[in-house]
Amino acid sequence: MKTSLQSTLLAAAIVVALSGCAVGDAYQRPQAALPAQWDGAIATTSSTTSSTTSATTAAADSTIDAEWWRGFGSDELDALMEQALAANHDLGAALARIQQSRASAGIARANQLPTAGISASASGSDRQGDSGNGQLNASVSYELDLWGGNAARSDAAAARLDASLYDRDALALVLQADVASNYFQILALKERLAIARQNLEAAQSVLTLVETRFRNGANSGLEVSQQRTSVLNIQAQIPALKQELRSTQTALAVLLGQAPQGFAVRGESLAALHLPQVAPYQPAALLERRPDIARAEAQLVAANADIGAARAELYPRITLSAGSAASGLLSGGGSVVTSLVASLAQTIFDGGTQRGQLAQSEARQTELVQSYLQDVLVGLKEVQDSLGAAQASAARQSLLAQAAGEAQEAYRIASVKYKAGAEDLLTLLDSQRAQLQSQDGQVQAALARYTSAVNLYKALGGGWDSGKAG
Repeated sequence: MKTSLQSTLLAAAIVVALSGCAVGDAYQRPQAALPAQWDGAIATTSSTTSSTTSATTAAADSTIDAEWWRGFGSDELDALMEQALAANHDLGAALARIQQSRASAGIARANQLPTAGISASASGSDRQGDSGNGQLNASVSYELDLWGGNAARSDAAAARLDASLYDRDALALVLQADVASNYFQILALKERLAIARQNLEAAQSVLTLVETRFRNGANSGLEVSQQRTSVLNIQAQIPALKQELRSTQTALAVLLGQAPQGFAVRGESLAALHLPQVAPYQPAALLERRPDIARAEAQLVAANADIGAARAELYPRITLSAGSAASGLLSGGGSVVTSLVASLAQTIFDGGTQRGQLAQSEARQTELVQSYLQDVLVGLKEVQDSLGAAQASAARQSLLAQAAGEAQEAYRIASVKYKAGAEDLLTLLDSQRAQLQSQDGQVQAALARYTSAVNLYKALGGGWDSGKAG
């Protein structure tokens, strides 16, 4: 018995010494082709001016505040963002997925620990004076992770937990951008409605004048019909703008996690906001700054660990078991028996199932490498496009502001001349239409600048920091 126990212990010592022979490969990040800097001049924006700087200068690393939306200077937007981050249901679902992943990681870690059990039994006799017998059994079992399979499964679960954390961060960033964009659109729609109403009031005043002159025989009924047409066209814009405003406000309410009925934004104009400067960092920083790219890499890490786990299944599995049994507990006398056993298991034939699972894991890793590289390219594109949009929208707003000023002056002059009888109605109608279009276009250009700033924040990863995930 002693010799058998010694042999078992010797065998266990040998396999423990070999337990560092893991068959998985260490993870290496795929090499993505990254440019040294962004193309072209990069626009930086402010509330009053627009300036450009060289790509080399503006692309220097910069810190983006985690609460980047506060740079727009709106207390209402700050409150809306806090509500969305606290109550959005999609974000709540992402948090639940994190808990699922955390539980899976805990299960995987538990597989690396010994399992222990205890049981008791008792038996009696009908014979007088027989007190019966009792037995207590205790056992401990531990599977040696000889080839690193359990460790690989634990690593895979941990990486998937990271992926769920990054997924939540990516979703939060999209949510933040959507809340800001919808809020700015609501303010712009309110401005456009105000402009349409002002122009409608002015057009109705002209119609009153035209009708008076017609009654006095100073012009024809054609001019009355022309001006009425102009008034009706302006009126027709108002219901469409109102409906778009309602739809945008209900969309924002859903993002906030509340019923849309009765919800309304207090702000009235983009003019009350501040347009912050957004300076991007180097392209290579996207790999660390964007949560969606970090999520893709975490999934790749998990897939790499899955390959190690699948390879380990091709090799023998060794389990150490120790047991102890105490008998005679009820009779007053007793004995204790202990044992230590090492067992080995190896699949001889499974029809290729295990090798098929390994091939499947390797193919999954190849797929995720390509997905990761694609995510990097998409991230580079989004930043580059957002930079271009920021510059283009700044230039467009500047030009439209000048055009709106000229159109307003032209309408004023045409109105004065028409009232004095020195200009015909068609000239006045053209200037009236041009003023409305230029004012409306100016607001839309301002909205485009705010939207491009939000898109740039999102493309750069917002204020997300890979060191703070989870």
